[in-house]
Amino acid sequence: MLYVLLAAGCAGIVLLGSVKYRAFISGGWSRQSGSDKRPAETRDPLTGLIGRDEFVRRIDGLNRSASRVLMVLIDCYEIKSLSEAEGVEGIDRMLKQVAEMLYESIPDATLVARYGGNEFAMAFRGGRTDDEIGEIRRMLDYDIPKRSGVRLAYGFSASPDDGKGWAKLLHAAETRLNAMKRELWEQRENHMARSEKLRVVGELASGMAHEIRNPLTTIKGFLQLSRANGYNIEPWYALIMNEVDRMSELTTEFLRFSKPRDALYETMPLHVCIQRVVSLTESETSRLGHRLVYETSNPGIAVRGDQDKLIQVLLNLVKNALEAMPGQGLVTIRLMEQASRAVIEVSDTGVGIPREELDRIFQPFYTSKEQGTGLGLSICQKIVHDHGGMIEVESEPGAGTTFRITLPLHREGKDAGE
Repeated sequence: MLYVLLAAGCAGIVLLGSVKYRAFISGGWSRQSGSDKRPAETRDPLTGLIGRDEFVRRIDGLNRSASRVLMVLIDCYEIKSLSEAEGVEGIDRMLKQVAEMLYESIPDATLVARYGGNEFAMAFRGGRTDDEIGEIRRMLDYDIPKRSGVRLAYGFSASPDDGKGWAKLLHAAETRLNAMKRELWEQRENHMARSEKLRVVGELASGMAHEIRNPLTTIKGFLQLSRANGYNIEPWYALIMNEVDRMSELTTEFLRFSKPRDALYETMPLHVCIQRVVSLTESETSRLGHRLVYETSNPGIAVRGDQDKLIQVLLNLVKNALEAMPGQGLVTIRLMEQASRAVIEVSDTGVGIPREELDRIFQPFYTSKEQGTGLGLSICQKIVHDHGGMIEVESEPGAGTTFRITLPLHREGKDAGE
């Protein structure tokens, strides 16, 4: 008897779960379709929601029959970046979860649809107050992303404010969705750039601590010697002052680079940027047993750009070069003018980059290092592109690598090529 009761209880639980899932599918269908029972093939097989074509058909009818219509187009815009970690099944599970949350969290929507790929769409009959729209935004900005782990971008449109007709309604929503995606992408890139710069600053700080320790040790030694000379430091005064000046110069360079500020484009000689990079990396170069050489026959080559950002690019390239050489190696920085362009080359005598990796090294998060964000070269590429330039790489496994940056020249009164 007990066995029968347990079996019946388990069956009831299974039945209840099955009914609840079907209620989401059929309930969503019923709310959206009313008495108009469309064939099952008009529904998305993954989420059970209506698809894009059916949504367009219905919103067209809704737009004809209602005096006001509100539409929201929603994009799970970061889900592609999760595909490698989550796999296809994981992505499908997340999309189903988002679909269910949209349906359950915003119950007064007249239509809820999978618009295609990673996009969903919702439509509301009649107008909505600012508070009601604010509540929808809160759901899309916080509640659903927090529960699903998927960030959402979205665009609102309203009829007749954005024009009469479903095509104008869709166009307005798509335009605002794309604008929000661009804004979120820029925020993400800025965050990535700040994170990468903090990493570089941290590494420079470590190198600077090592660099400062050497002159401090020298100064301490001279002061100890002065005790035997009645504390007279005159014989060593020039040497002590040279060491103090070296520490002051290094600290100034470090603070100039690490202090955050808005981008500032100005005309400047690239020679100055390169000299600062040489100064900032001198300690690490010596510590690793390498040599760093700077060559130019024209120190007057000038560009219009942000000095700190260009220094950041060169620092990344030089540091990568130093790390690519297992033994005593040589890093060479060359500055030249070719075909009315400023050209900077950073070459090393390291192990080189395999040919199959060359096409991927500028991709965000791609790295061959055991410890690294994979953002350095991606950010370098963006900074160079923002300056109207190009960055290219040539490498021979076992022989070394050369990164080549080309930038528009700035001449008196105009930029080259204008």
